Amino acid sequence: MRMRTFNVILFALLLAFQFCFGLDALKIGDPVNYSIKIPIADSLLIIEPTGLPVRVLPLDPLHKPDGNVFEFSAAVYDTGTLEIPALAILLFVKGQVTDTIWTEPREVIVGSTLADSASAPRPLKPYEEHPLRVADIVREFWQWAVGALVLGALVFAWLRYRNRPKTGEVAPTPPPLPPADLAIRELIALRDNKYPERGMLKEQYSEFSEILRRYVEGNWEFAALEMTTYELASELKRDDLPPGLREELLPVLRESDLVKFAKQIPTLASANAIVDLGFKIVEQTKPRIEEVKEGQTV
Repeated sequence: MRMRTFNVILFALLLAFQFCFGLDALKIGDPVNYSIKIPIADSLLIIEPTGLPVRVLPLDPLHKPDGNVFEFSAAVYDTGTLEIPALAILLFVKGQVTDTIWTEPREVIVGSTLADSASAPRPLKPYEEHPLRVADIVREFWQWAVGALVLGALVFAWLRYRNRPKTGEVAPTPPPLPPADLAIRELIALRDNKYPERGMLKEQYSEFSEILRRYVEGNWEFAALEMTTYELASELKRDDLPPGLREELLPVLRESDLVKFAKQIPTLASANAIVDLGFKIVEQTKPRIEEVKEGQTV
Protein backbone atom coordinates (compact mmCIF):
# COMPACT_ATOMS: atom_id res chain seq x y z
CA MET A 1 0.00 0.00 0.00
CA ARG A 2 2.86 2.39 0.86
CA MET A 3 4.63 1.66 -2.45
CA ARG A 4 1.41 2.30 -4.40
CA THR A 5 0.90 5.65 -2.63
CA PHE A 6 4.56 6.58 -3.27
CA ASN A 7 4.18 5.91 -7.02
CA VAL A 8 1.06 8.09 -7.21
CA ILE A 9 2.80 10.96 -5.36
CA LEU A 10 5.89 10.65 -7.58
CA PHE A 11 3.86 10.80 -10.78
CA ALA A 12 1.94 13.84 -9.47
CA LEU A 13 5.24 15.61 -8.72
CA LEU A 14 6.46 14.86 -12.26
CA LEU A 15 3.30 16.40 -13.72
CA ALA A 16 3.72 19.50 -11.52
CA PHE A 17 7.38 19.84 -12.60
CA GLN A 18 6.28 19.63 -16.24
CA PHE A 19 3.66 22.34 -15.74
CA CYS A 20 6.16 24.70 -14.07
CA PHE A 21 9.14 24.24 -16.41
CA GLY A 22 7.50 23.27 -19.71
CA LEU A 23 9.04 19.78 -19.98
CA ASP A 24 7.48 16.76 -21.71
CA ALA A 25 6.19 14.29 -19.06
CA LEU A 26 5.98 10.76 -20.43
CA LYS A 27 5.91 7.16 -19.38
CA ILE A 28 8.41 4.57 -20.59
CA GLY A 29 7.82 3.80 -24.27
CA ASP A 30 5.57 6.84 -24.96
CA PRO A 31 6.38 8.55 -28.28
CA VAL A 32 8.26 11.85 -28.39
CA ASN A 33 6.93 13.52 -31.53
CA TYR A 34 9.09 15.60 -33.89
CA SER A 35 7.97 17.87 -36.72
CA ILE A 36 10.59 19.47 -38.97
CA LYS A 37 10.62 20.98 -42.44
CA ILE A 38 13.11 19.30 -44.77
CA PRO A 39 13.86 19.71 -48.50
CA ILE A 40 12.91 17.24 -51.19
CA ALA A 41 14.97 14.01 -51.20
CA ASP A 42 14.71 10.39 -52.35
CA SER A 43 15.11 9.00 -48.84
CA LEU A 44 16.42 9.86 -45.40
CA LEU A 45 18.15 8.27 -42.42
CA ILE A 46 17.71 9.39 -38.81
CA ILE A 47 20.82 8.78 -36.65
CA GLU A 48 20.00 7.64 -33.11
CA PRO A 49 22.09 9.12 -30.24
CA THR A 50 24.70 6.72 -28.93
CA GLY A 51 24.84 5.76 -25.26
CA LEU A 52 21.30 6.95 -24.52
CA PRO A 53 18.09 4.87 -24.07
CA VAL A 54 16.47 6.62 -27.05
CA ARG A 55 15.16 4.78 -30.10
CA VAL A 56 13.64 6.21 -33.29
CA LEU A 57 10.30 4.54 -33.99
CA PRO A 58 9.79 2.90 -37.44
CA LEU A 59 9.05 5.33 -40.26
CA ASP A 60 6.33 5.03 -42.87
CA PRO A 61 8.16 3.53 -45.92
CA LEU A 62 5.73 5.26 -48.32
CA HIS A 63 6.31 8.72 -46.84
CA LYS A 64 9.19 10.35 -48.75
CA PRO A 65 10.63 13.84 -48.12
CA ASP A 66 8.59 16.16 -50.38
CA GLY A 67 9.74 19.58 -49.16
CA ASN A 68 6.96 19.89 -46.59
CA VAL A 69 6.87 19.26 -42.84
CA PHE A 70 8.18 15.78 -41.96
CA GLU A 71 6.96 14.07 -38.81
CA PHE A 72 8.47 11.16 -36.88
CA SER A 73 8.62 9.88 -33.32
CA ALA A 74 11.18 8.55 -30.86
CA ALA A 75 10.75 6.70 -27.56
CA VAL A 76 12.69 6.76 -24.27
CA TYR A 77 13.25 3.53 -22.34
CA ASP A 78 14.45 4.80 -18.95
CA THR A 79 13.01 6.87 -16.12
CA GLY A 80 13.97 10.30 -14.88
CA THR A 81 14.81 13.61 -16.55
CA LEU A 82 16.60 13.07 -19.87
CA GLU A 83 17.91 15.53 -22.45
CA ILE A 84 17.56 14.17 -25.96
CA PRO A 85 20.31 15.81 -28.06
CA ALA A 86 19.74 17.14 -31.55
CA LEU A 87 19.10 14.25 -33.95
CA ALA A 88 20.87 14.23 -37.33
CA ILE A 89 18.70 13.50 -40.41
CA LEU A 90 20.73 12.50 -43.48
CA LEU A 91 19.07 13.23 -46.82
CA PHE A 92 19.84 11.02 -49.83
CA VAL A 93 19.41 11.89 -53.52
CA LYS A 94 20.31 9.17 -56.03
CA GLY A 95 22.07 7.18 -53.30
CA GLN A 96 24.34 10.04 -52.11
CA VAL A 97 24.12 12.15 -48.95
CA THR A 98 23.18 15.67 -50.06
CA ASP A 99 22.29 17.41 -46.82
CA THR A 100 22.06 16.97 -43.03
CA ILE A 101 19.17 18.45 -41.03
CA TRP A 102 19.28 18.72 -37.23
CA THR A 103 16.32 18.67 -34.85
CA GLU A 104 16.09 20.82 -31.76
CA PRO A 105 17.27 19.26 -28.46
CA ARG A 106 14.43 18.05 -26.22
CA GLU A 107 14.30 17.60 -22.46
CA VAL A 108 11.71 15.12 -21.16
CA ILE A 109 10.65 13.63 -17.83
CA VAL A 110 9.93 9.90 -18.00
CA GLY A 111 8.03 8.20 -15.20
CA SER A 112 7.51 4.48 -14.66
CA THR A 113 4.19 2.81 -15.38
CA LEU A 114 1.92 3.20 -12.38
CA ALA A 115 1.21 0.05 -10.40
CA ASP A 116 -2.23 -1.49 -10.74
CA SER A 117 -4.38 -0.05 -7.95
CA ALA A 118 -7.12 -2.66 -8.29
CA SER A 119 -7.51 -4.80 -5.20
CA ALA A 120 -7.18 -8.56 -5.45
CA PRO A 121 -10.54 -10.32 -6.03
CA ARG A 122 -11.95 -11.96 -2.98
CA PRO A 123 -12.89 -15.67 -3.19
CA LEU A 124 -16.54 -16.44 -3.77
CA LYS A 125 -16.48 -19.11 -1.06
CA PRO A 126 -14.49 -19.48 2.14
CA TYR A 127 -11.13 -21.21 1.67
CA GLU A 128 -12.15 -24.00 4.05
CA GLU A 129 -14.83 -25.17 1.63
CA HIS A 130 -12.26 -26.09 -1.05
CA PRO A 131 -11.38 -29.76 -0.47
CA LEU A 132 -8.21 -29.92 -2.65
CA ARG A 133 -5.04 -28.33 -1.22
CA VAL A 134 -1.40 -28.35 -2.39
CA ALA A 135 -0.28 -29.74 0.97
CA ASP A 136 -2.60 -32.72 0.52
CA ILE A 137 -1.19 -33.43 -2.96
CA VAL A 138 2.42 -33.25 -1.73
CA ARG A 139 1.66 -35.48 1.24
CA GLU A 140 0.00 -38.06 -1.01
CA PHE A 141 2.42 -38.23 -3.96
CA TRP A 142 5.86 -37.11 -2.71
CA GLN A 143 7.18 -40.69 -2.73
CA TRP A 144 6.30 -41.03 -6.43
CA ALA A 145 7.99 -37.72 -7.25
CA VAL A 146 11.20 -38.71 -5.46
CA GLY A 147 11.19 -42.12 -7.17
CA ALA A 148 10.76 -40.50 -10.59
CA LEU A 149 13.69 -38.14 -9.95
CA VAL A 150 15.94 -41.01 -8.86
CA LEU A 151 14.95 -43.11 -11.87
CA GLY A 152 15.60 -40.17 -14.23
CA ALA A 153 19.03 -39.59 -12.69
CA LEU A 154 19.93 -43.29 -13.11
CA VAL A 155 18.84 -43.28 -16.77
CA PHE A 156 20.82 -40.10 -17.46
CA ALA A 157 23.95 -41.55 -15.80
CA TRP A 158 23.63 -44.79 -17.80
CA LEU A 159 23.29 -42.90 -21.10
CA ARG A 160 26.34 -40.79 -20.29
CA TYR A 161 28.31 -43.94 -19.44
CA ARG A 162 27.26 -45.78 -22.60
CA ASN A 163 28.12 -42.81 -24.88
CA ARG A 164 31.43 -42.00 -23.22
CA PRO A 165 34.46 -41.90 -25.56
CA LYS A 166 36.59 -44.99 -25.38
CA THR A 167 40.04 -44.80 -23.83
CA GLY A 168 42.55 -43.37 -26.31
CA GLU A 169 39.81 -42.58 -28.84
CA VAL A 170 39.51 -38.97 -29.94
CA ALA A 171 36.26 -37.78 -31.46
CA PRO A 172 36.84 -36.80 -35.08
CA THR A 173 36.60 -33.11 -35.84
CA PRO A 174 34.48 -32.09 -38.81
CA PRO A 175 36.51 -31.09 -41.86
CA PRO A 176 36.79 -27.34 -42.46
CA LEU A 177 34.71 -25.75 -45.17
CA PRO A 178 36.47 -25.10 -48.48
CA PRO A 179 37.52 -21.44 -48.75
CA ALA A 180 35.03 -20.78 -51.56
CA ASP A 181 32.06 -22.21 -49.60
CA LEU A 182 33.09 -20.26 -46.50
CA ALA A 183 33.37 -17.03 -48.50
CA ILE A 184 29.90 -17.56 -50.05
CA ARG A 185 28.36 -18.08 -46.60
CA GLU A 186 30.04 -14.98 -45.20
CA LEU A 187 29.00 -12.84 -48.20
CA ILE A 188 25.37 -13.96 -47.77
CA ALA A 189 25.52 -13.00 -44.08
CA LEU A 190 27.08 -9.62 -45.02
CA ARG A 191 24.30 -8.95 -47.52
CA ASP A 192 21.62 -9.86 -44.96
CA ASN A 193 23.11 -7.43 -42.39
CA LYS A 194 22.03 -4.49 -44.64
CA TYR A 195 24.82 -2.26 -43.32
CA PRO A 196 24.43 0.49 -46.00
CA GLU A 197 20.74 0.99 -45.24
CA ARG A 198 21.67 1.40 -41.55
CA GLY A 199 24.40 3.97 -42.28
CA MET A 200 27.21 1.51 -41.33
CA LEU A 201 29.35 1.94 -44.46
CA LYS A 202 32.70 1.39 -42.72
CA GLU A 203 31.52 -1.96 -41.35
CA GLN A 204 30.30 -2.98 -44.82
CA TYR A 205 33.69 -2.39 -46.46
CA SER A 206 35.75 -3.72 -43.53
CA GLU A 207 33.94 -7.08 -43.40
CA PHE A 208 33.97 -7.38 -47.21
CA SER A 209 37.76 -6.83 -47.33
CA GLU A 210 38.30 -9.43 -44.58
CA ILE A 211 36.10 -12.03 -46.35
CA LEU A 212 37.95 -11.72 -49.68
CA ARG A 213 41.39 -11.70 -48.03
CA ARG A 214 40.49 -14.84 -46.04
CA TYR A 215 39.32 -16.51 -49.28
CA VAL A 216 42.61 -15.69 -51.05
CA GLU A 217 44.67 -16.82 -48.04
CA GLY A 218 42.79 -20.13 -47.77
CA ASN A 219 43.10 -20.97 -51.46
CA TRP A 220 46.67 -19.96 -52.21
CA GLU A 221 48.32 -20.17 -48.78
CA PHE A 222 49.85 -16.76 -48.17
CA ALA A 223 49.04 -14.37 -45.32
CA ALA A 224 46.62 -12.07 -47.17
CA LEU A 225 44.88 -11.07 -43.93
CA GLU A 226 48.11 -9.68 -42.48
CA MET A 227 49.27 -7.87 -45.64
CA THR A 228 48.63 -4.29 -46.61
CA THR A 229 46.91 -3.74 -49.93
CA TYR A 230 50.25 -2.61 -51.40
CA GLU A 231 51.95 -5.85 -50.27
CA LEU A 232 49.03 -7.92 -51.53
CA ALA A 233 49.27 -6.29 -54.96
CA SER A 234 52.81 -7.63 -55.32
CA GLU A 235 51.80 -11.12 -54.14
CA LEU A 236 48.91 -11.28 -56.63
CA LYS A 237 51.40 -11.15 -59.53
CA ARG A 238 52.21 -14.84 -58.99
CA ASP A 239 51.83 -17.09 -62.03
CA ASP A 240 49.83 -19.79 -60.19
CA LEU A 241 46.89 -17.44 -59.48
CA PRO A 242 43.76 -17.43 -61.67
CA PRO A 243 43.72 -14.86 -64.47
CA GLY A 244 41.69 -11.78 -63.66
CA LEU A 245 41.90 -12.19 -59.86
CA ARG A 246 44.32 -9.27 -59.46
CA GLU A 247 42.36 -6.97 -61.79
CA GLU A 248 39.01 -7.69 -60.09
CA LEU A 249 40.16 -7.76 -56.45
CA LEU A 250 42.64 -4.88 -56.08
CA PRO A 251 40.30 -1.97 -57.08
CA VAL A 252 37.66 -2.95 -54.51
CA LEU A 253 40.29 -3.49 -51.79
CA ARG A 254 41.72 -0.02 -52.47
CA GLU A 255 38.19 1.43 -52.29
CA SER A 256 37.69 -0.37 -48.96
CA ASP A 257 40.88 1.24 -47.62
CA LEU A 258 39.59 4.68 -48.60
CA VAL A 259 36.31 4.11 -46.76
CA LYS A 260 38.01 2.62 -43.66
CA PHE A 261 40.95 4.98 -43.30
CA ALA A 262 40.27 8.10 -45.41
CA LYS A 263 36.57 8.34 -44.39
CA GLN A 264 35.41 8.38 -48.00
CA ILE A 265 31.60 8.13 -48.23
CA PRO A 266 30.49 5.88 -51.12
CA THR A 267 27.01 5.80 -52.58
CA LEU A 268 24.47 3.29 -51.30
CA ALA A 269 24.46 1.62 -54.70
CA SER A 270 28.25 1.17 -54.61
CA ALA A 271 28.18 -0.16 -51.05
CA ASN A 272 25.59 -2.79 -51.99
CA ALA A 273 27.28 -3.65 -55.30
CA ILE A 274 30.54 -4.83 -53.70
CA VAL A 275 28.76 -7.91 -52.31
CA ASP A 276 27.68 -8.96 -55.81
CA LEU A 277 31.25 -8.33 -56.98
CA GLY A 278 32.48 -10.62 -54.19
CA PHE A 279 30.19 -13.44 -55.39
CA LYS A 280 31.54 -12.93 -58.93
CA ILE A 281 35.20 -13.05 -57.85
CA VAL A 282 34.71 -16.24 -55.81
CA GLU A 283 32.74 -17.96 -58.57
CA GLN A 284 35.28 -17.10 -61.28
CA THR A 285 38.41 -18.02 -59.27
CA LYS A 286 37.45 -20.95 -57.04
CA PRO A 287 39.24 -24.25 -57.84
CA ARG A 288 37.22 -26.57 -60.06
CA ILE A 289 36.49 -30.19 -59.13
CA GLU A 290 38.79 -31.46 -61.88
CA GLU A 291 41.71 -29.31 -60.59
CA VAL A 292 41.22 -30.59 -57.01
CA LYS A 293 41.20 -34.23 -58.15
CA GLU A 294 44.31 -33.71 -60.28
CA GLY A 295 46.14 -32.12 -57.33
CA GLN A 296 45.19 -35.04 -55.05
CA THR A 297 46.40 -37.59 -57.64
CA VAL A 298 49.76 -35.93 -58.01
